[in-house]
Amino acid sequence: MGMNFTVEVEVPTGKKAGDVFEIEVQAPTPVKQPRGQLAGIALEDMTKDQLAREIINAKSVLYKATQRGAAQETIDRNQARVDAALAEKAKRNPVTDVPDTENIANAMQKAMEDAAVETDGDLAAEL
Repeated sequence: MGMNFTVEVEVPTGKKAGDVFEIEVQAPTPVKQPRGQLAGIALEDMTKDQLAREIINAKSVLYKATQRGAAQETIDRNQARVDAALAEKAKRNPVTDVPDTENIANAMQKAMEDAAVETDGDLAAEL
């Protein structure tokens, strides 16, 4: 729906009832409430959810700038924003010792072999 305005106008001096004249009315612009980094919240002060939203927004801005062929300095600035947000996320959630996948695979293989031997032994005992 459009904005409706009610305007009361007094007939200007020199005009009489029925004369046509123009009135220009400008709609007030709403005040925007910026969010995230645009609102001035430092990355360190953002909550986990705000930081996640900042990462999404920063990546979106970078993608759009790349797609429209923006100036290289704009793309670099947007890439720095993404990198800073990802660095903050990594700082909050440091990667701990990642298990060695080869050792896990070997342990699973040994467990499966042990289970197969036990099953065969149980089956032989039942016969």
